[in-house]
Amino acid sequence: MENKFLSEISFFCPAYNDEKNLPDLISAVHKFLLGIADRFEIIIVEDGSPDKTGEVADKLASSFSNVRVIHHSRNLGYGATLKDGFANARYDYIMYTDGDFQYDVNDFKPFLKLLPEADVLSGYAVKKAVNFQRKVQSEIFNFLVNILFLVNFKDVNCSMKIYKREVLKAIDIKSGSAFIDAEMLIGAKSKGFKVVQFPVTHYERRSGIASGSKLNVIAATIKDMIRFRLGIL
Repeated sequence: MENKFLSEISFFCPAYNDEKNLPDLISAVHKFLLGIADRFEIIIVEDGSPDKTGEVADKLASSFSNVRVIHHSRNLGYGATLKDGFANARYDYIMYTDGDFQYDVNDFKPFLKLLPEADVLSGYAVKKAVNFQRKVQSEIFNFLVNILFLVNFKDVNCSMKIYKREVLKAIDIKSGSAFIDAEMLIGAKSKGFKVVQFPVTHYERRSGIASGSKLNVIAATIKDMIRFRLGIL
């Protein structure tokens, strides 16, 4: 019998406008988790999508016994989906990536051996499959986070991460915006947890429309970053 890397792990993905991405993503994740863990669960956090993402998610849950869905009656945003994913995860390791299938969960595998010493595994995209505007936004955001909070993270918002439950118990997540990724990494670092960064590949979005470059999303993220820096979040 093949030795598995982990006894148990929870996986979740935020999903918004991902009706065509979810089937391939969940199939790939299910296959991957079968090979690395004795027990696992897959949670889809469906964030009030206007398309058929919710229906597709429910069909996947009926096809895979260890898949379940959390539905938001309206779009609550990225921060809320991550909070729900973490809050509903059952196991001691929690992995997540986005529902748009722009990352390959198999990129985790070479680095799972680091989990005994790492409290957080945090991916960084070697090259981002986004337009010039998104690349500039990402670089500016990473620069500001590193300067303002005296940290050294290569790709804060890369949605390829694994957290140990003890980290989540030690930090108080307050952000409701896309700043949540930064808040969690900063919080983990400030509490003395070890964050290990590893390289991943970022692929073109196959379907759906990304919302990260919308002005309201950017404004909310900047607002939370400033409030967090001032200690009033």
